[in-house]
Amino acid sequence: MRIIAGLYRGRTLSSTRDRSVRPTTDRAKQTIFDILSHRLDFNGIEVLDLFAGSGSLGLEALSRGAAHATFVDKARPSLRVLERNIAALGCQSQCTVYLADVFWFLKNTKRSVDLIFVDPPYKLVNIGMLSTALYESAAVKDGTSVILEHSKESDLEFSESQYDIIRKPFGQTMVVVLKARVKR
Repeated sequence: MRIIAGLYRGRTLSSTRDRSVRPTTDRAKQTIFDILSHRLDFNGIEVLDLFAGSGSLGLEALSRGAAHATFVDKARPSLRVLERNIAALGCQSQCTVYLADVFWFLKNTKRSVDLIFVDPPYKLVNIGMLSTALYESAAVKDGTSVILEHSKESDLEFSESQYDIIRKPFGQTMVVVLKARVKR
């Protein structure tokens, strides 16, 4: 894995040796950021990277000008790799890392963000609850962009009354690009 563009372009990121962790491929990441670059100005935005793993997506956003990234994962080995990647890039002051369950974090956070990456394990038992957990979270405000990767076989639906929705298939992966319509 590598950083594709921006300040850290070309820098290689470490990944976990755990085969159950499925990092975003460079091809999928390129497509995600191509879509985002037409919809979002990265300069100064706040990013949330859920099921962060090695932090590839959040770190890419920082490289492109995001002001801050918050990373959430409940796997200690993944967070150790993430912290090494943050240190290797020298961007510690722009990062906050939480060892936490994503659903707990979404329910308890009070801080809204501009961009959320969600890359859950394909076998996540309660993946169908992500749509509601995201929309009801204070992390999501009107206009928040959400990028979600999931297995094409997952039962995951989003309401068109809550989000503008774009779907992009990549082999066995579906990338969903959402823009929230929140009225709080």
